[in-house]
Amino acid sequence: MKNRNLFTLLVFATWLQPASILAATGPTQSLDSNVFVNLSKKVVPSVVNISTLTTVKSPFLQGGQDDVLKKFFGDLFRQYNQGAGRGGDNSDDEDEGPGQFSAPGSNQRLPKAMSLGTGFIIDASGLILTNNHVVADADEIKISFTESKEEKPSDAEVVGRDPDIDVALIRVKNKRAMVPVVLGDSDALEVGEFVMAVGNPFGQGHSVTHGIISAKGRLAPDFQLANYIQTDTPINPGNSGGPLVNLKGEVVAINNAIDQRAQGIGFAIPINFIKKVLPQLRTKGMVTRGFIGVLVEPLTPEVAGKIGVPSEIQGSFVTHVYPDQPADKAGIKPYDVILEFNGTPIHNGNELIAAVTAVNVGDTVSAKVYRGGKQLELKLIVSQRPGAQEQVKNSGEKKKKARKKAASVDVGMTLEELTPEVAKELGVSVKVGGVVITQIAYGGPADLAGLNRGDIILEVDRKAIKNLDDFYSHVNAKQTYLLRVRHPDPQGQERFSVVILDLKKK
Repeated sequence: MKNRNLFTLLVFATWLQPASILAATGPTQSLDSNVFVNLSKKVVPSVVNISTLTTVKSPFLQGGQDDVLKKFFGDLFRQYNQGAGRGGDNSDDEDEGPGQFSAPGSNQRLPKAMSLGTGFIIDASGLILTNNHVVADADEIKISFTESKEEKPSDAEVVGRDPDIDVALIRVKNKRAMVPVVLGDSDALEVGEFVMAVGNPFGQGHSVTHGIISAKGRLAPDFQLANYIQTDTPINPGNSGGPLVNLKGEVVAINNAIDQRAQGIGFAIPINFIKKVLPQLRTKGMVTRGFIGVLVEPLTPEVAGKIGVPSEIQGSFVTHVYPDQPADKAGIKPYDVILEFNGTPIHNGNELIAAVTAVNVGDTVSAKVYRGGKQLELKLIVSQRPGAQEQVKNSGEKKKKARKKAASVDVGMTLEELTPEVAKELGVSVKVGGVVITQIAYGGPADLAGLNRGDIILEVDRKAIKNLDDFYSHVNAKQTYLLRVRHPDPQGQERFSVVILDLKKK
């Protein structure tokens, strides 16, 4: 009886919810009880479902890549391999052939992955906005406007991509009449404001959910050129690329990410960021930005103490400097802390990126850095930011036999030398050096340090690592070690970090 009463209370509370919403708006802001019905009728016809087929180019990273995408982006990926075609619970999907195909001149059959996402029409000519990760490296892009079984999915092609903020512009090949959405003003959003999301969650087709704006200006660690809007609007796998709209029916953001650790924590890219790059995506297919050639991350107190940076120093911590780029030519080095750029104080990576991208390509500017207890002022010439794929180039060096060496201390991971074959799978040059993590022991020192399979350890205590002998000659006792690490990225972008490997806890 007690459980029954609880159920009745829950039902009653749910039934009262629309009335409570109406009451909360106050007498001067009446809210139509059918507001989301009307919004759905207005927006849903402009939303499309996107499905892609992509060749899995790096089986070495298959596990890690899948984990990252599910955790951060939440898209639906189906792997077609082991000789299996499209069958089982996929029998209702469009027949796109077997799940594997042979690469030209090779007998090796490569697996393919199917991704499901969302997009929305922004121009009657058939231009559609979505997330870059939905269509990145896709061999085939299909668009569905409705859920009718009579509709044949239409082909689409990429017009422009901006991996830096995870946005792509595609064009659908279809003669049907298309109604574009209205792009709103994301800066005008207020915390607590009602919004509605439209997407293709778990491949269910056009679906709507509603909630509020939970926060603005959330940091986006993987896309540092834009800040996120946080919302409690339910966003599920497959919603990526769909619109987040206000009560006027205007698109104020693109749904992009979910936090799988919790319910009601979703993230979307503000539409005002996207408006700035749309003209370049339409005309050039890419976005031109300033670039100095560094990768940075927050400086933690633990790392600061390890390298001797006073606690009062605030800035952007350099984890990697690209050779022959402006920062390298100016003398900036890994472990430097950038305090100021072009007269603008820098407290974090987002501020540095904003300051760099605000400078015209070719301009000479000054940068203040903290190094070894001193502040240095350096001059550099800002260059054009390369595309994500241009930052990673493969090497054709001769094959070297990997050397194995038994670990003298338990580090909680299995390591392998960076051979040309492994480097190719990871999409890096063998010249980067270091050792590759092939396995991680759950709960071990490497796992606690945040390391993952496919990471490349480049330095130990600021000393370059060339092979396994180098690594274990430095890591040979139960102590704490400072590691500089290169992380693999499914979109081809390079990511570096400095972490502490603590062996004293085990």
